[in-house]
Amino acid sequence: MKRTVFVVLAALLASPLWAAPDGKALYEEHCSACHQSEGKGGIGLPLTEEILSQLTDDYIAKTIRSGRPGRIMPAFVALSDAQVAAILKYLRSWSNKPAPVYPKLAVKGDPARGKRLYQKHCQRCHGKDGAGEGSGTGVTLSREREFMVMPAAINNPGFQRAASDAMIADIIRRGRKVGGMPAFDRKLSDAEIGDLVSYVRTLEPLPPVHGMPEWAGKPAYIMESPYGFEETVDAIKQALTGANFRIFPARYLEQGLTDEFSVNTRQVAIRFCNFKELYHLLNIDPRLGTVLPCRINVIERNGKVLLVSANMVEIAKLFNNRELLEVAVLMEEIILGVMEEATL
Repeated sequence: MKRTVFVVLAALLASPLWAAPDGKALYEEHCSACHQSEGKGGIGLPLTEEILSQLTDDYIAKTIRSGRPGRIMPAFVALSDAQVAAILKYLRSWSNKPAPVYPKLAVKGDPARGKRLYQKHCQRCHGKDGAGEGSGTGVTLSREREFMVMPAAINNPGFQRAASDAMIADIIRRGRKVGGMPAFDRKLSDAEIGDLVSYVRTLEPLPPVHGMPEWAGKPAYIMESPYGFEETVDAIKQALTGANFRIFPARYLEQGLTDEFSVNTRQVAIRFCNFKELYHLLNIDPRLGTVLPCRINVIERNGKVLLVSANMVEIAKLFNNRELLEVAVLMEEIILGVMEEATL
């Protein structure tokens, strides 16, 4: 009997259900899409040996847990403590340097003096409000842009919760070569660095960006046209041309989904683009190219002609990127203006 119990327990402990979480597999599943398989960065921060040497285990764990609200990094609240620890252990395996250990005491300083120092030394890269300057979220080491690695949004509540005063002070002292951040250990005294840290702690996130309230939460903009199908199609094209969009050949919505004799010719997608704005959007977040809603559908159904276009603001919210959301709000105004002009 005892032997049977022992064998059963041994089998359970050896089964995948009881095995320690696989940090590499978890990283590939949850992190590699943004940070790449070897941490070279892309949409997410490059996790180089230099950067990892400045980040404590507690900081990385809190970053995984809390993410960066309003930015590209999501919060992985569903991961267990063991899974987070496994990812952390896997990240540490990339570096020969041990995890840093910083004093837990708060850094003392004068935020008023720190503000002046910030404006002189930090504002050009981190922005007036600490949200980070430059366009885009991408932080790859190979992609040409204003900043090779986007300056951190140090006003972000996720960063503020995860970073200790001592860690912020150490990064100011040592700088960060990968991101082009200079070292200030020979430029600023310990007291001045304390002032800077105190000021950084006063930074708060910007107020949220909202689109038009009447369309909030709706997946698409839908308007009814007072004109016939052909007239509405022509009106949309004229309005798009007036808004400086280039129009591409229209496609039936069912084209490619059914045979040519069964296609509903009273459902058409009018495709358009402004290449300058398109490049702007893709430069902010290249993933947008997979869902870019540059079309207005004209659908005749039950005697009514409807104009339908994907809600730009709701799509932008999926990317957790304030800069992209700001552009989407502007695009929403333009697209709705086109639709309204075509239905007047």
